[in-house]
Amino acid sequence: MNIKKIIQSVLILFLLFLTIIFYNKYFKLDNKTLEKKEETKVDNQKSKGIEADEKKDDTNIIQNLKYVSEDLLGNTYVLSATSAEIIKDDENNVNLFDVEGEIIQEKGEKIKIISDVASYNRQSNNTVFKENVLVLYLNQTIRSDIVKIDFIKNSIEILENVHYTNDNLEMFADIVEIDLLRNKLKISMKDQKKKVQISGEN
Repeated sequence: MNIKKIIQSVLILFLLFLTIIFYNKYFKLDNKTLEKKEETKVDNQKSKGIEADEKKDDTNIIQNLKYVSEDLLGNTYVLSATSAEIIKDDENNVNLFDVEGEIIQEKGEKIKIISDVASYNRQSNNTVFKENVLVLYLNQTIRSDIVKIDFIKNSIEILENVHYTNDNLEMFADIVEIDLLRNKLKISMKDQKKKVQISGEN
């Protein structure tokens, strides 16, 4: 009986020993593998988040942008820029850089506007050109600090440090207004007591 019990005890210990070895070899490895997989998954998610943020930032800047629109009067408005920035939380408004705008009227006449920067509304097409603004209209050249195109009013306002030249005249004024419906140009001063400075032949 004693020998039988000893043999049984040895067998039980042996089985326990095998069970411990088996557990350590397979189950612990699996747990480590799972932990490694979980860590890798978390790391991947982190890097994906960074890439998404970087892409999100990148989407705010657009290179070589061009807008083309046509109004009910048959005028075509073409606006292009070397780069553009979409304003956060206001996707209708865009900041443009190295800008060129062109209004091609139904009769074929063109008004070209060039500036360093501009603000553009994608719903109304209204545009404000700023910094080193140059307007080319028929035989007229106008330089200023600001030009506002308002398609609702069908007008162009040329403001601040306005320098107007054509084949015969040179003028300095505060405001030049172009009526897009009537193709009329008006030159004036903010202070009505002041006169527009004119040189050249009439």
